[in-house]
Amino acid sequence: MARKMKTIGIIGAGRFGTGAARELIRLGHEVLVVDRDPDALDPLAEMCHTAIGNAESMEFLVEVGFKDVDAAIVAIGDDQTASNYATINCKDLGLYVVAKATNVTHGKILERLGADRVMYPEYDSGIRLARLLTRSSILEMVELYEEIFTMELQAGPQMINHTLAELNLTGRFGVQVVLIVRGKHKLFPVSAQDRVLEGDKLMCIGTSDSLNQLARRYQK
Repeated sequence: MARKMKTIGIIGAGRFGTGAARELIRLGHEVLVVDRDPDALDPLAEMCHTAIGNAESMEFLVEVGFKDVDAAIVAIGDDQTASNYATINCKDLGLYVVAKATNVTHGKILERLGADRVMYPEYDSGIRLARLLTRSSILEMVELYEEIFTMELQAGPQMINHTLAELNLTGRFGVQVVLIVRGKHKLFPVSAQDRVLEGDKLMCIGTSDSLNQLARRYQK
């Protein structure tokens, strides 16, 4: 099944925002980048939609089309006030928002303002964010310990009505399913004979590469 292409809005054309934009474009998605500095937008002008303006202004964001994007990345550099207002505006537009924090304190503020995910540039790159953001099956990926991640995966159509033994995710991808969430119920511990049903969410553990391979294979 072909992956549904997304339209992602990016606020801030610094290193983080530009890295995310280039990777999203490479993956075939539509991108809209806004920044107050026209020079920062120049390298992207021929690759995607760009707009010069202040994201602290709701009127500006609406005018350039942010209300129509699927998700927003707030990638403003060292201006925390501008980042905070941009995050508020994007949430007021009803968007899924990933916001870049300048430090832990700023990250907590962004979370309080409604950011759905907070990224820290010292740990997360714009490219990695782009890849995670566009895998619609991935609901959350969290690093447990030195390159070992846990990921909540929405069961794709090709998984439905198959047992874990039949799917053989450990043998094929090096990924272990440790929990199945089925509505209000949780299947734990899981067994090889547990069957995946429509609407299930699988809690998986593996490396970033193995989890991304799994998500690509069973992309909804």
